[in-house]
Amino acid sequence: MAAEHRTVTRVLGILEVVARARGPVSLTTLARDLDAPKSSLHGLTGGLLQRGYLVEGPGGYRLGAGAHALLPPAGTSLPLLLGESCAEIALRTGETVTIAVRVGADSVVYVHAEPSAFEVCYRPRLRQRRRILPTSAGKLLLAQTDDEDREATLAQTQEAVRTHFLGELDGIRESGMAFNREETVEDVGAVAVGVYEGEHLTAAITIAGPHSRVADRLEYFGRLAQDVLSADGFGRRAPARR
Repeated sequence: MAAEHRTVTRVLGILEVVARARGPVSLTTLARDLDAPKSSLHGLTGGLLQRGYLVEGPGGYRLGAGAHALLPPAGTSLPLLLGESCAEIALRTGETVTIAVRVGADSVVYVHAEPSAFEVCYRPRLRQRRRILPTSAGKLLLAQTDDEDREATLAQTQEAVRTHFLGELDGIRESGMAFNREETVEDVGAVAVGVYEGEHLTAAITIAGPHSRVADRLEYFGRLAQDVLSADGFGRRAPARR
């Protein structure tokens, strides 16, 4: 029988307690439920925050986007919530549609994809971390975060990529769309738009395909996706989904 590893046990215990909770979990509650000192749990929660498996807000910790990247779809997961929206966008554009989430400070992960109708198309790798920039989803998510968070991420980014993103920043905020025009993969173009719960940005939807085919249609794809998401209750100021 394998021996227990106390650190591993505590890390998994933290995730299990937070996953079971109906709301945010405080450090005091974690210490009580896991029968462990706050001082030791504080360092572990810090590591889980940095890697995106926890997020911290009023009242304590909640599961972060890393859970979507690690686990298959569950009843409350983004792929199930957004599946119909993605399918409609893919049908109307003909291109590959993905759901992307930010995981940790400097990564995005694609957690779901609706395939293109074309034989020659973009085929994303799911559940793998990739650098947040210069992906279209990463640009969209980074543009909407607070200044301190954005500056910390950009400080770890190559100068040319950082400069290009800063030149696009105002346009992303104004339009709610971010673009990648062959910046990551040759002959792949993409547009990303936001998925909102009320005013809270939770994910990005991307539409991508061969740049030679989609270059002149990316803005149209972005507006179409925004309209679909708004109609389905995931627009910036949309009411709760029926």
